[in-house]
Formats: sequence, C-alpha cells, structure tokens
Amino acid sequence: MTDRTLKVGFIGCGRISRLYTDIYTGLCDIAQVVAVADVVPGLAQDRAAAMSEGYQAEAHRQQALVHNARSEEDRQHALQAAADAAAAASNTIRVYENHETLLADDEVDAVVVLTTPPIRGVPAVAAAQSGRHVFTEGPMAKSVKEADEIVAAVEAAGVKHLSQCGGRYTRGMEHARRALASGLLGPLAKASVAVTWYHPASYWGPTWPGRFETDGGGVVMHHGRYVIDPFLSVTTAPIVEVASSYSGPFLRDIEVDSYSLALVRYADGAVGTVEASLLHHEHQNWTTLGGGRMEFIGENASMLLLHKHPQPNVPSLLIGNRHSMYESTVTFGSSNTTGVVEQLEALADDLADLPESPSQLDQSRLWVTAILEDKPLPVPISVPRAHVELSRAIYKAQEIGASVALPLETNDPYYTFEGRLSRPNWMPTGPTD
Repeated sequence: MTDRTLKVGFIGCGRISRLYTDIYTGLCDIAQVVAVADVVPGLAQDRAAAMSEGYQAEAHRQQALVHNARSEEDRQHALQAAADAAAAASNTIRVYENHETLLADDEVDAVVVLTTPPIRGVPAVAAAQSGRHVFTEGPMAKSVKEADEIVAAVEAAGVKHLSQCGGRYTRGMEHARRALASGLLGPLAKASVAVTWYHPASYWGPTWPGRFETDGGGVVMHHGRYVIDPFLSVTTAPIVEVASSYSGPFLRDIEVDSYSLALVRYADGAVGTVEASLLHHEHQNWTTLGGGRMEFIGENASMLLLHKHPQPNVPSLLIGNRHSMYESTVTFGSSNTTGVVEQLEALADDLADLPESPSQLDQSRLWVTAILEDKPLPVPISVPRAHVELSRAIYKAQEIGASVALPLETNDPYYTFEGRLSRPNWMPTGPTD
C-alpha cells in the first residue's frame, strides 16, 4: 500500500450494498471505494453513481460542521473530513461486469463481497487468492466446504478477512471472552445461547423467499448468527456433538428454518442448548430485534450475557444504518466462591477504550484499520467458520433424527451444500400453508 487510504472494490451491488454505501461514505478518511462490480446490468452503474453522490453529500455535511464547530479541534477534524470526502467524490469509480474483471484492477487493495449468500464463496476465494483483503456480508459461506476454501485461501495469502457480525466487537463480549479464558468460572457444566427475534409471515417474499437455493439457510444460519457467532467467540471448547435438534419452518410456508432448538455437547464435557427463533413475539421480559441471551454455569460462578441490537435515532435513506449498534451486558454470580465475582468484574478494568455499543460503521473501520496498521483482528476466522458448521450440523441432526458428531466429514452432504431440511408431518404449519 502506497498511502494511508485503502482502495476498496464492491463485489455485488444489490440491496445490501446501499448499507455499505452509507458505511463507506463515513470511512473516507481511511478508505475509498474505487471500483464496483455486478453481473446484473445496471446495478454496478447505479452503485457507482450512488457512491459518488454519497461522497459529495458527506463533503457538504462536513463543510457545514466546519462552520458550526464548537472548538478548534472539531473544526480541524471537520475540515480534514470534508477534504477526504471531496477527494473521494472527485474520483471516477470504475464499473465492472463481474468479480474477475474487478480483481484485474491493480488499484484495488481490498474487496467487500456483498453478493447473495449462495454465491459469496467464489469471489471471496478469488479475491484472497489474488492477494486482496476480504470483507464479506455474513454468514461467511453457504457450506462448511466453502468456508474451508475461504479459510485456506485467506491463510495462504496472509490477508485480513472479516465476515460481518458486529456483535463480536462489543466491550461486553470481550469481557466475556476474558472471563471464560481466565478459568475463574471453574469447569463448566452448561453453555447455552438463545436468539429471540420475530418476523411475520409476510417477511418472506421476492427479496427473501425462504428457500435454500437463494438464502442458504434460515434463522440458525442467518438471523441467529448475530448472537450465535459472538457466543462461539466466547466459548473456549469446541462443540463436538449436536445430540438432538428440532429445526425447520415452524408456522411458516418456507423451506428454511424459522425456529431451531438443539442440544449440544462441548469437548470439555459441558452441555447446552442453541436456540434460534423468528417467532418470539414482543414481550416485556425479552427483546426481539437482535435480542439474545448467553448463559454459562461453572463450578465457581455463572455468567449471563444479554445481547441486543438497538436502533439509533439517526435517520437514513438507505437500507440499514451505518450507526446501528450492538450491545452486550455481562453479569456474574456465585454461591460458593468468595471474591470470584469481583475478580471477574475486574477483568473489564482496562477495556474502556473498546466501544460499549459499536456500530456497523465501527465494524468496517476495525477491518480497514487492521489492514492499514497490519494488526490482527480480535476474533479469528475460525469463529464464523464454526458457526457455519454448527448450523449445518443442526440441520443434519433434525433431518436424520439422530446425534451428529463434529467436525463433519468432508463427504457428508451437510459438509457440502447438498444437505437440506424437510418439513416433517408433526411440525405445526402456519395459516398460509
């Protein structure tokens, strides 16, 4: 890299790229989108135009802040931000018809892969093999096979990879990782996670049809990853068995799972449940949008994490919002070990520099900064890979009606994308079925 600005290419210019247009207009101090690609005619041209207009709007916004600054420091910051946005706006964003032609562009340092899930792996692997750093929307892959191909390409090239899941990077989640790693909780008996969302039947339609070929999976693979993936970043022992699973299109006329409940066992002997739901109605004792609960019970103490995805009061004309946040509240309890709660709480004493409620913008800034400063990301690529494998194992356990050992064998149809869910006769159907 020749300067402090990362040159970025977008691969995939559909619906979710509107969110990343918003994000990258807020990153013009350290990153600049220089190229976009999509196989659908017109989408890439539209995204290039929107990106340029976004940079212009950001330049005007920062210029207004210059005139309204409350301090000289704020004024200088706004002046620099306005200059960065104006420089980005002055650049002509190149338009390509596929990822291959974009990756032939020597100016592109890194790519943001925003294709639909079932076709995400090919450009991600190609980008890593070309030496580009890779950011993908989540989940990172549609199958364990594809996830392993991405991991192999990323590790061979030595590039930075981040699969979108902002909930990993809260201050509370880092506190929880430290707590588990410290051993202060003692040997664990239980580690469980529950995701409590609600989506009405009308949610599934042309843009999200609820089919494996288009979506890659349901609540445990997609929506639930915002809590399950961070949960897997906290646990210190891998899951070695899905003992049983009930997963499928409960109360919905779709192929993929709207509700999933699995009993799991860890390598250290602990057990737990993995629950993911799009059926939890609003209730005073739980939150639905981004809501989740993680529970760890050890010999010396227990740990509870309440995880949520609050929406900021910041208007946006785009899908999503670069300021949308993630929060994790961590508490501890003990009935038998004096002083352990205080010790566990003290593990957060030097975490004040980490954001308590990081946003979508913060997550992408973390990736760009790790590249520019050549620093490791705080959560390894093995975590999103583990989430993909757990999801596929849960689907298999439901379908065969028996326990499933992890890791999955490479010849297993649930290691690849062949394995599917079917609706058993006992599963309750919705009014539109």
